[in-house]
Parts: sequence; C-alpha cells; structure tokens
Amino acid sequence: MITDSQIKNEGFLVPLNDILSNGWIQDLFPKEDVDGMVSGLRNEAKGAGVVDQADTMMGYFMDKVRQNLKMILCFSPVGDNFRVKARKFPGLVASTSIDYFHAWP
Repeated sequence: MITDSQIKNEGFLVPLNDILSNGWIQDLFPKEDVDGMVSGLRNEAKGAGVVDQADTMMGYFMDKVRQNLKMILCFSPVGDNFRVKARKFPGLVASTSIDYFHAWP
C-alpha cells in the first residue's frame, strides 16, 4: 500500500507506472534470475499448452504476474498533485480500478 504522502520523489512513480502499464520493470532482475523464474514455470506452461520458446514462456510468466499482482495506491483528490501525477504517469489511472473511499470533491 502506497500513499501519495510517501512519494517524496516523482522518480518513484516510474516503476509503479511500468508495473501498472505492462507488469514489467526493465532490468529489475538479472537475466539469470529471469531464466530461473521462467524455467520454474516450464512444466505448468507446457500443461497449459504454451510453446516452449523464450518469448512465449516469458509471455506466460508475465500473464501470471498480471493475474496475481495486487497493488493499492492511495491518493488524495485535494489539490493539483494527483492531476499532475496522472498526466505524467498515465498507468496510475488507465490501468487501475478507482474506488472512492470518500465522495470525490
């Protein structure tokens, strides 16, 4: 759970935007770690009918991440902060389900 008051530098929103937009952060893991994660899913992917190729296995891995990743972002609607951040990082709005805790002002 991340609140807008915890974001001291807008650079923190870049990986969040990437996760929300496509489920992946470039260069987060070394290639060896990615290969290990994908090979761990190889039997499950074969059972699901996925072709055993690097790109299709990576796609299967990314689909699993997207299905299982849950993230809670809490932004205050007061002021211009959220509007400005939503323009700079469109994944914050376009790739989320907005649940208003209080009525939007």
